[in-house]
Amino acid sequence: MGLANEKIISQVEDLLLGRVVIPSIQRDFVWMRPDVRDLFDSLYRGYPVGALLLWKTNLAVPFKTASVVQTAKYAHQPLYLLDGQQRLTSLAWVYRPASKADGRLIDLRFDVRTEEFVNPSAVQRKDELLIPVSTLLQENVQFYQVLLKAGVPIGDPNFDTWTQRLQKVNNIRHHQIAVITYESDDYEEVAELFARLNKGGRRLSKGDLVYSAIAARWSDGLATMDAFHEELQDSNFPLNREAVLRLMSLLAGTGAHHIKLIGAQIDEVALKEAWQATERALRFAIDFLKSECSIPRSEVLSSPNVTITPALLLHHRDGKLQPGEAQLLRRWVYTAMAFSHYSLQVEGKLDAEARLIRARAGQGLFAELIRRASGPRSLDSALHPRDLEQKYSTHPFFKLLYIAALRGTARDWATNIAISDQPMTSGSKIEFHHVFPRARVQGTYAKEEWNSLANLAFVTGQTNKMISSRLPDQYMADIAPERLAEQWIPDDPEVRSLDRFPEFLAARRRALANVLNRLLGLPVHDGQAAPRDADELPADEEVIAEERTAPALIGARVRELRTELGVEVHVVYESRRVNGFYDPASRTVTIPSGPGRGEYETPSGAAVAVVRALNPHVSPQRNGWSFWTVTATGQLLQSIR
Repeated sequence: MGLANEKIISQVEDLLLGRVVIPSIQRDFVWMRPDVRDLFDSLYRGYPVGALLLWKTNLAVPFKTASVVQTAKYAHQPLYLLDGQQRLTSLAWVYRPASKADGRLIDLRFDVRTEEFVNPSAVQRKDELLIPVSTLLQENVQFYQVLLKAGVPIGDPNFDTWTQRLQKVNNIRHHQIAVITYESDDYEEVAELFARLNKGGRRLSKGDLVYSAIAARWSDGLATMDAFHEELQDSNFPLNREAVLRLMSLLAGTGAHHIKLIGAQIDEVALKEAWQATERALRFAIDFLKSECSIPRSEVLSSPNVTITPALLLHHRDGKLQPGEAQLLRRWVYTAMAFSHYSLQVEGKLDAEARLIRARAGQGLFAELIRRASGPRSLDSALHPRDLEQKYSTHPFFKLLYIAALRGTARDWATNIAISDQPMTSGSKIEFHHVFPRARVQGTYAKEEWNSLANLAFVTGQTNKMISSRLPDQYMADIAPERLAEQWIPDDPEVRSLDRFPEFLAARRRALANVLNRLLGLPVHDGQAAPRDADELPADEEVIAEERTAPALIGARVRELRTELGVEVHVVYESRRVNGFYDPASRTVTIPSGPGRGEYETPSGAAVAVVRALNPHVSPQRNGWSFWTVTATGQLLQSIR
């Protein structure tokens, strides 16, 4: 890595001459005129304005048309601007106004009287003492002539002071800026570098870099891939780039580590073929997940990687399954969700599943896939009611119960209309309701009890308001018994009173355990003891089907913090900083690189992975909500749960 201090104007000229280009992974220019004005004010006052990050590589990285007119194609390999596009482009527009690609000039003026930079109004443009900054930035500008032209005679008492101020604007040309040049032909290294150095704007992911590498060999690649992502979005099944690229890499024969797609052996023809296969496979898989598994949106999945194995299988089978195989594949999907199959070692598991799909067929294939997705559990080990203790709305079991309610055509308790995942009317949006209202139980029973899965049911917003804070022994008398049975409410009226709340929970856990057992193709529990693992307590009230972000409520504050990859979080542990991304919709945490790298179903899972990687000699158990910090606010992750 090279670090040097360079004159900022020389970097602007490199951009204008095409020696520095904008890689296609960069976002478009987004600054507004006040941002440009503030940049010049900082430079005038000698404030630091950050560093530029350049990437030197022998790879054929595609670049896009810059927002400035670059006068010539540079004869040698250009440098790629990874950080600093907004600043350099702004400076170029003012330094050489004709370089603005859209022809709409930025009129930035300097008020010689107040030392302020101004975006002038039509009236202010008539003020001759508002000097165009573009004039003052030129190399051999004569400041006395500028003042004379503005009507300031040499004998004016302010003439010398104002001349010095104009000279100070011109000195912006000589402002020293740190230029970091990183030389590497390894996309993974560059992604890691960018993730650590660039904390503002649009974060660069490894998926972005792979997409960019694909575009280097396939001229229409980015447009084709972006069009398909828009199609997925329109189908309510958006998937992140990482999952899609893992599938593409598997179909290209390079394994699930999608960084291998940039290998020299993958030419344009191979990329096109792999992408066409990817689109075809995902269409098969999404149709299967929606129709056969009753999964209406990708957000209901525990992980986007759950789509990959069905996509591979259906692609190899040309979209056809043998009698009975649809049920087995559905069982695999639910099993992979229930037991957080892709919380660790995602690529390794996908590689193994791809090998199985190629090598096996029939019952043996599905039995092995399901066994692997079951984790340490035996293949036909039934869920016990105790498995549902200390499980909350953040657990994958909750999403499976939601799917079961949709599959069973559960009807709303007040309207008697089947609940819909995406209704047209706002009052019909599905919420989860505390069967025993929180206001009535939180003073008597522990939160672990009243906020558990056994005390949650799916109702519409208007029904939730109708129930309000009444106890079940009051409001359930007005609800048809079949409506209660559809959501596995115990039919014994005696357990619906406040003093029988623990008995209600025990009875409903028994019912819910068997709902999940049926979904998972497992036998009814036999009453024997079962191991327990505790989930983390979620926030008290969340919405299940609120727009496309269900099944968790994402408020305006969280949406502001969310980037394309999620809410940026970090932790400093054992003197090491580990960065990650928290997805408010699924409550997953992704660690893109470094210690604990992987995708985790809960913040605590990600925390445990970091502790194991950096300090394997201590107990790894950690509460993820108090382990991770939201980078943008400096507050613990629990502040936005």
